[in-house]
Amino acid sequence: MTDTPQITTRSDGLLANIAGNYAILPSGAAYCSGIVPDQGYEVVRAELQSWAPLGEAYGFIESYLKSIGRPVQAFCGIELRVPEPLTFDKWSSFNVPYLAKLREWGLVFGDYSLVCRSNIALDLHPPVATAMCAFSYTVPRTVKATTFLLSGQADIGADGKIIAEGDTSPAAMQRRTRFTIDTVGTTLAKLGHSWSETTRIALFHAHEIPELWGPALLGALGEPIRRGVLVYRARPPIAGGEVELEARAIRQELSLPNR
Repeated sequence: MTDTPQITTRSDGLLANIAGNYAILPSGAAYCSGIVPDQGYEVVRAELQSWAPLGEAYGFIESYLKSIGRPVQAFCGIELRVPEPLTFDKWSSFNVPYLAKLREWGLVFGDYSLVCRSNIALDLHPPVATAMCAFSYTVPRTVKATTFLLSGQADIGADGKIIAEGDTSPAAMQRRTRFTIDTVGTTLAKLGHSWSETTRIALFHAHEIPELWGPALLGALGEPIRRGVLVYRARPPIAGGEVELEARAIRQELSLPNR
């Protein structure tokens, strides 16, 4: 079992993962809201050339980080693809083995996960079982760069209630999208960053979002939009959710063979 990393609370309210070289904006048991690397470090994102079933992904992460001389506590983000949206009961069961692995790695502090996560239910060609498509970790940086990572933000409030639940009308889809944009913007500010520093924004939805690129929605983000937005036909992992938004700033993105 991995030793629990030393965790301290910074003056800005973030939790410092000393062994992993990053600070965490806590959110809940399953995932944190976002992370920022320590000074002198950066976040690297690694995408798998072949998605790995989640049970196999853990071993791959451990072996890969060991091969590059990084502790498993440097693991700071995971991107999952699930076969279909889950009910809240099934969501709780889904998290049990995942959180057991994080505890083994020393990446749970009290009631808080120290790792960013996104779970996406693809509308087209979903995997037959939960699979990891990418993960992120920290490394010493060789050039000055701003990097950070956020968890995916679904159209679900902090109280666990789905925004405009059961409604996929044009107005409801706009409201759901506006909620994710506002919440991600708030998270960025708490991390000490802004939309202008992002290098990638991704949006997941299956129903039409009218005036998506207009000034009330994505158009309000300003210059980051000229870098484009990845749009997927997909949904959040909780049944009833319809919109999820991701944002990150990454300098190095790798494509790793895993077969």
